[in-house]
Amino acid sequence: MQLFPKKLSQIYLVLFVSAFLTITGNFTFFQKTLLVYPLSENWLFLGSLFFFLFTFLSALLLLFCYRVTTKPILIVLLMISAIVSYSTNNYGIVFDHNMILNTFETDTSEFLDLVSFKSILYFFIFGLLPSIFVLKVKLKKISFKAQLWERIKTFLVLVIIFVIIVLTFSKHYSSFARENRDLRLYITPTYYLYSATKFVDSKFATSTKPFKEIGLDAKLNKKSDTRRLVILVVGETARADHMSLNGYDRNTNPYLEKEEIISFDKMTSCGTDTALSVPCMFSLLDRSSYNHAKGKNMSNVLDIISHAGVSVLWLDNNSSSKSVADRITFKDYRSSDQNSICNPECRDEGMLVNLQNYIDEQDNRDLLIVLHSMGSHGPAYYKRYPKGFEVFLPACQTNQLNECTDEEISNAYDNTILYTDYFLSKVIALLKNNSQDSDTAMFYISDHGESLGEGGLYLHGMPYFMAPEEQIKIPAFMWFDEGLKKVFDIEAIKKNSELEKSHDNLFHTLLGLMDVETELYQKDMDITTKYNP
Repeated sequence: MQLFPKKLSQIYLVLFVSAFLTITGNFTFFQKTLLVYPLSENWLFLGSLFFFLFTFLSALLLLFCYRVTTKPILIVLLMISAIVSYSTNNYGIVFDHNMILNTFETDTSEFLDLVSFKSILYFFIFGLLPSIFVLKVKLKKISFKAQLWERIKTFLVLVIIFVIIVLTFSKHYSSFARENRDLRLYITPTYYLYSATKFVDSKFATSTKPFKEIGLDAKLNKKSDTRRLVILVVGETARADHMSLNGYDRNTNPYLEKEEIISFDKMTSCGTDTALSVPCMFSLLDRSSYNHAKGKNMSNVLDIISHAGVSVLWLDNNSSSKSVADRITFKDYRSSDQNSICNPECRDEGMLVNLQNYIDEQDNRDLLIVLHSMGSHGPAYYKRYPKGFEVFLPACQTNQLNECTDEEISNAYDNTILYTDYFLSKVIALLKNNSQDSDTAMFYISDHGESLGEGGLYLHGMPYFMAPEEQIKIPAFMWFDEGLKKVFDIEAIKKNSELEKSHDNLFHTLLGLMDVETELYQKDMDITTKYNP
């Protein structure tokens, strides 16, 4: 039995793969389009959309697939598209350039959290099998002149069909482009190819731009003679509305409710993913002006505080510091080599085990310690906490969130918040133990939020302009010991907590917390300063 045609022209192979990708890669795109354009009233336009995508992709591939490049390009495209389509169809993930950056910065454990039998089966059917077909099929050998002429004719026919489609349904495509721009983000593979070019351009711009040192005038201007010890906990994927301190109907903060916590329940994030939010939140640049080329090539607030004479330490139990800690002391707690609390996943509380030794070694220097936690990183929420914290049941026990009920997902997620609450209480306990000879404070702030199935979305990483509030409204807590309560106006901070704040405030707030004086400091952006209505 002949499984593959004896010989196929390059043109037909490109057209075949284009049709296959258009059909199999755009389930979510057509599903969302049907919500805007009901089939009964728009069936001709919806049918034209297939040919619109097919002709555009075919023409694009004909420009790059030529002779020896044809099979490698098509195989890579099929493999990547299968992964992208699976992620989009199952989690609602959009692959813009920030998500591509996240993908490249994902570590092995995060990648394995996304792997399942379903994902492997999906990749096998829609990626591997068609790639084997492309690899095995023999291509007809024709002269350069004949192949070029055939390619030109096919390209012109595709362009003519594309133009006819657009002109025939011009009103539909005009409104589609103007009013439903977000739908284009779900088109596979053209949108992720466009995003990839933006990603490459961003990486090139970041790597070639010279580093700019700022805040060289920074110096300590202490409000007290006592050593300052501040621990900043950078949370992962925590939502403001799942904190009982913010009014959530489940008691997810039984430990912190025993402490005098100031909650900033109107805090928003700089981005919807770690790769963007973390460097952005430590940057002088605000959310609207931040990009990696500028932000990563400029001193961040930790660099400035370190320059002023403070001992700054970054401990990481997440994927990395995203370049924030490149110029300060950094320790990786993602393996049992450094982290003594792993079962088998390394827990956030492991970062605290030997921290007292480091504090004692710094003599009388002020300290700022950053703990980058694993927190509530999905989709395998059930792995993010020890079994003793599985209080909310039944909890989703798989990374295939669409196979769990909304209740099971929320239960597993809330268990991660409960463990974070416990971890933060241990941070406060450590600070209390140092309050005899230091003024101490804790500041907790998450990098971004998380979708738990609302509107068919899971996880995070949506482009900011269309991101739901679940991905951008984040928890932020402050705790001060008795010593610092005499230094800072606690009542003013409590009033500030009632106002809308964002990651943009972090740069100036950390300078204020550490008593660092610099011309870059903006008092009105520091959430520890006097309330100004």
